[in-house]
Amino acid sequence: MILSLSDTGPSYMAPFELEHLSGGQRKRRPLKPSPVDHRVEAVQPTGIPILDQVSGGGIPRPSSVALMGPIGSGKSALVRELVANFLRQGCQLLYYCIDDPADVVRLGLEDHHIAVTKIEEEGRLEFVDMFSLGAQKLAESLPKMDPSDILEETLRFQDLLAYGRSFAMKPTLGPKVIVMDSITPFFLLAEARRVYQYVQVMRFATQIARAVTISVLHTEVVDVNVENATANLADGVIEMRKRQGEVLLKGGTLKVLRIGRNPTPSRGYFYQITQQGIVFSNTPMF
Repeated sequence: MILSLSDTGPSYMAPFELEHLSGGQRKRRPLKPSPVDHRVEAVQPTGIPILDQVSGGGIPRPSSVALMGPIGSGKSALVRELVANFLRQGCQLLYYCIDDPADVVRLGLEDHHIAVTKIEEEGRLEFVDMFSLGAQKLAESLPKMDPSDILEETLRFQDLLAYGRSFAMKPTLGPKVIVMDSITPFFLLAEARRVYQYVQVMRFATQIARAVTISVLHTEVVDVNVENATANLADGVIEMRKRQGEVLLKGGTLKVLRIGRNPTPSRGYFYQITQQGIVFSNTPMF
């Protein structure tokens, strides 16, 4: 006996469903589209037109994004521009200052016309100044401790979690953003297995806070296995490369390698560092 799809009964629901009529008759009825697509993510606009265009409107929330590139490629400049835009959108922001002290970061945000002191007083911006903690530890320990021991004492991954726990659990009105600039010193001291664990924990924290987390990683100074683990585990990857042959940064190229559910890398876009911030070309590279 040959069965048609209609003979399989009402359990077969796509692309049609069966409607029972009087007399035992049945007919096919097209499925109605759901009015709500539950797969649509909430996105946090970056405020940078090219980034919002290639990412489908912004960074999905929650998600953990790795901003990767060589030292001097402009990652911190991009991060501060993003932070300024997020604060203008009313976000609550936790900024881990690891490569630079918080005072330097404050000045950088003020260059973007952000009233840093006022926003800190409002409780929408918090700094974790791990750079200054390291400098203080160095002053207290020299000449007794080896520099590598000072790094291990100061830059401990569990400290990142401890500082971020209260922020993640704190009820807020605006969306949450966590910035770590940069995670490189932590990963210089860790093997690839530990990096895998660290990145997973950061993703868990991001989910709990329903936040966007941006972690900066300097490539070409950490082990390639660390780079691969970070890139493969992050929800999104943005890559910046400075222009070949330039010692002092003037510009480079940016690619969105992955963001949200879109696995397709974007084409590269030229950027230029100016006193007003990063300026991107509107035309992608060929």
